[in-house]
Amino acid sequence: MHSYIQFITTPTADTAGTAMLFDVGKKRYLFGNVHEGLQRACIQRNARLAKTTEVFITGKTEWKTIGGLFGIILTLADANASAAKSEAENAEKKKAEITSKQTDMKAGKRAKFDEERARIFREAGLDPEEHLASPLNVDKAETALPTLTIHGGKNLTHTVATGRRFIFRKGMPIQISEHVQSQGHEPTSNGRDPDWADDSIQVWKLSVEPPRDNQSLEVTQESHRKRVFDDFAAGDLPSRRYKGTTEDLLRSDELRRSVVSDMFNSQWRLDTLIEIPLSDVRNNTPMWTRNKETNKVERYYPPGNEALPDINVLVRQPWPGALVDELPSTKPSQAALSYIIRHHSQKGKFMPGKAKELNVHQYVFQALQRGFTVKSQDGIAVTPDMVLEPSRIGGGFALVDLPSADHVQALVNRPEWKMPRVMDGLQAIVWNLGPKVAGEPSLRSFLTQHSNLKHIVSSLDISPNYLAFDSSSALVIRLNQIDSQRYPIPIHSNVVLKDTLPSWSGNSNLPAPDAATRDLQVQIEPCLKIQEVPETQRFLDTRSVLEITPKEILELAQSTQSEITSGNEREALAGQDLPSPDAEIICLGTGSSAPSKYRNVSATLLRVPGSGSYLFDCGEGTLGQLKRLYEPMELRDVLHDLKAMWVSHLHADHHLGTTSVIKAWYEAVHGLGDAQKKHSPPDEEHTDPIKSLQMGKKLFFFAGQQMIRWLKEYSSVEDFGYNQLVAISTHIFDHNAPDAPKMEWSGAPLGFRTKNACMNEAMREATGMIDLVTCGVAHCHDAQAVSVTFPTGFKFSYSGDCRPSRHFVRIGQGSTVVVHEATFDDDMQGDAEAKKHSTMSEAIGVAQAMGAKRLILTHFSQRYQKIPLLGALDKIKVRFDDSETASNGAEDINLFHDPGVIDTGTEPNNLLSDRRMPTPALGTPIHSPSPSQSSSICPARPEDLKVAIAFDFLRVRAGDIAHLEKYTPVLQRMFELLEAEDKAKAKDHPSEVARRKKVEEKERKRQNLSKNKEIKEVRKQAWAERASKGIIEKSGEMTRDKPNRQNGGGSRQQMSVVTAEWEDTGIGGASGRQGLESFQATHGLETTQDEQNERGRSLPLPQGPELQPGSSAGTCPQ
Repeated sequence: MHSYIQFITTPTADTAGTAMLFDVGKKRYLFGNVHEGLQRACIQRNARLAKTTEVFITGKTEWKTIGGLFGIILTLADANASAAKSEAENAEKKKAEITSKQTDMKAGKRAKFDEERARIFREAGLDPEEHLASPLNVDKAETALPTLTIHGGKNLTHTVATGRRFIFRKGMPIQISEHVQSQGHEPTSNGRDPDWADDSIQVWKLSVEPPRDNQSLEVTQESHRKRVFDDFAAGDLPSRRYKGTTEDLLRSDELRRSVVSDMFNSQWRLDTLIEIPLSDVRNNTPMWTRNKETNKVERYYPPGNEALPDINVLVRQPWPGALVDELPSTKPSQAALSYIIRHHSQKGKFMPGKAKELNVHQYVFQALQRGFTVKSQDGIAVTPDMVLEPSRIGGGFALVDLPSADHVQALVNRPEWKMPRVMDGLQAIVWNLGPKVAGEPSLRSFLTQHSNLKHIVSSLDISPNYLAFDSSSALVIRLNQIDSQRYPIPIHSNVVLKDTLPSWSGNSNLPAPDAATRDLQVQIEPCLKIQEVPETQRFLDTRSVLEITPKEILELAQSTQSEITSGNEREALAGQDLPSPDAEIICLGTGSSAPSKYRNVSATLLRVPGSGSYLFDCGEGTLGQLKRLYEPMELRDVLHDLKAMWVSHLHADHHLGTTSVIKAWYEAVHGLGDAQKKHSPPDEEHTDPIKSLQMGKKLFFFAGQQMIRWLKEYSSVEDFGYNQLVAISTHIFDHNAPDAPKMEWSGAPLGFRTKNACMNEAMREATGMIDLVTCGVAHCHDAQAVSVTFPTGFKFSYSGDCRPSRHFVRIGQGSTVVVHEATFDDDMQGDAEAKKHSTMSEAIGVAQAMGAKRLILTHFSQRYQKIPLLGALDKIKVRFDDSETASNGAEDINLFHDPGVIDTGTEPNNLLSDRRMPTPALGTPIHSPSPSQSSSICPARPEDLKVAIAFDFLRVRAGDIAHLEKYTPVLQRMFELLEAEDKAKAKDHPSEVARRKKVEEKERKRQNLSKNKEIKEVRKQAWAERASKGIIEKSGEMTRDKPNRQNGGGSRQQMSVVTAEWEDTGIGGASGRQGLESFQATHGLETTQDEQNERGRSLPLPQGPELQPGSSAGTCPQ
């Protein structure tokens, strides 16, 4: 057996923890921190996640260690689904091949062979049915997907259950295995049994936590009367609070497990409709009625200002998770989880020579290896230990996660370190250490006591801050060569702090621990071996990146720079009359859907001098992008200056980085440990919002109601600063005024346009903005766009994800800068409409309709890995789509409407007729336009609208966007040349050469097989023709000359049978003749001179007069 550890990440600015794959050949296991950026790191390092069905999370349950869990779950599920489908197809293909081969085989031969083997097994004392599985009996491949099991500490189930608002997958079973310190098998004199095991490994879980604080905070829990959520009805959730009893805690845990189960393996169907009274349906819920005359289902629109009729309507069946409006709260856990992993004891190597000496038939060798006792051909019982070398203890390693120095003492005092059952075979310990943990005296003492083990350390104190995402970083470095003012080189360091390693143990005589690096491989079986990673592979070679940029591109960039600095250009820009031209737009993520090698997911930072900083959307990895742009002290100033965050909608690529950014702001502004000094429940009611706003040190968070609820639910797992948020829920409440949002903070009305002048002034003073307006857009449930205005008159509009929207055009009129999604190129208009996104031309058309001065295009599909395709953008065509049904397809299902009713905007197939509202003119209240009524504009692009394409790490001032536009032709040319160079280099890459050889070999085999089939068919035809002329005859299973004659050596009939059997394999040519001769020699069969002469002749049979019996050429063709 061969097994090894492969490090995927170590702590850096954008990969917060340590993660590694443990590969045992037939299966892989993911161990460590499932942090933000892990999914992207796996893509970058080509880490193979297929066959990974177990995830073991180390450390505390907090966002630092589980921030990438949702992305990894979906990645693993897709990988396993693809692997399962591939295995099923291969099994069916194999079955078809065997069945085809069975057709060609002679049934009598197979029957005799099976009967002979069965006889041998019976004589050996074995049951043939148990040990002889015929290769022809191939069962239908399993179609069920493997279950993904996630192991971790307390609150893991709660955390996954909070994701029910934005994750919904079917046919993807997930199990959560939480471990707390009180769990574990009872120890014996030799140790204790593992907490988990499979056929390959056994795992002991070590949960440690710091000494308990007598003044620890007590958090109440909310009761739910029912045991499972299927029994809940809308509005049936009690609101009383209590101090949880054991029974209540069990009910809460069962509820969480049920929610997780139905998040990934529900049988819910989108097209199921249920009938309920119209009075029970809440706002914005799609409704249908059945026409009594036609019996067809039709869309129903309630009367405007009239009383509701007393009728029943049809609504979509809610999925079970929608019925759980709020999870029971929990409390943070300080327990950190570590693991000891060991292989099972390895059986000794089988000794076939010894088995032959004992006169054991070779057919039953495999049964001996599997542990069965057999009888030799002499009738003597032979046990496995008689033919196997001595077994040995399986190797293993420990993965220890110590987030703080307070956890050290509890870890070193664990009894498992002294249990032979656990420690025998342990070869190495991987240490994942928090800041300043390595210097703990008790840890040094432990290291000395276990100096016989190999120690590998991963810690921010030791690991270099290398560029974890090579492809993205290399792209930015090239962009820096073209435009250094707007594309800074990401902050990084490749210096390994080795000076801290030798002194860690406190004993200079002991070998120094190794520093963990990405791609480091540690072999566990058959023996411990560390494979060093070359420095060229360990870090991005920035020098080679600089050298690879074509000279032509550098000359074009220099020419563009000269044009920008020319007097004419300066005069033109001096008269652009932009408010706040120094306002800076920083694009932290410009990709869509999921992180890729070249683009991270959505996040845009706006910094307005004199007002503050504002973050629009916050996809996974946003904090890491900020750390690459700003040095620590500068980042601290940016976070201090952060006034507000805004999340457009509840899709994972737009909000999964929110928690880490809020926590970083919380620590920068309030300092570590501030929550322990003064704690208030996260849902404390603010009876005086104006006074609270004036207190300062608050972060405004604008988002839909479901996003706010997600943050609130997770805040009971970890204190990330939710108490210091002004979490304002924005949602459209009146279709006659879609641009007038309703804002609430903990139930209290709030906004910039309220009737309370003091409220308006307090909001403007606290946020640095004079107005913030949102509108609903066509993408998914509760998707919104936003426009913000500052005291200088600078107006910034951000689209989020959407189709072109008249609502957005209206609230963004006169914008200074618009950031608009451009997911698809113009040639993918159908995809844009189907997936509710915009094309590049449509985005430009929206900005033009606004009268905007500047436009930045972002949110590109990951199919455009480096740069999107740019069509002719001089003439723009756009059709606005402001249908009230925003989403399209299962991906955009609104699972979380208050009444527990689904609003997807898609009609159940073949059930519903489409009746839409008329479309009023621009500037009036807008309802749902039908496609025929949606208007288009085809104007020429105005000269004063400057358009720029965004890449990650772009930092551009509003006044410089016109400069950025001039670099677009340079970028296009650069990527054309680099793509051509990459393709040329790829041809000579060893992997590509190996791939081509593999393809060529496969094609050669295919051609040989086809040729052999043709030869075989020609032989059969010639054979049949000669038989019909009486030259030869076929009898039973043998072919012989007519008349029969004596031949030297073996029987001629036997010889012919062997020859026919070999021909049945379809092997022709010289290799076939050599194989036949080898086969004959093995069976003691000689070859006649006639046959040798015949084999030397070409096929098919030579033309000419018929061969007479008895002539030297009268044998059958071979």
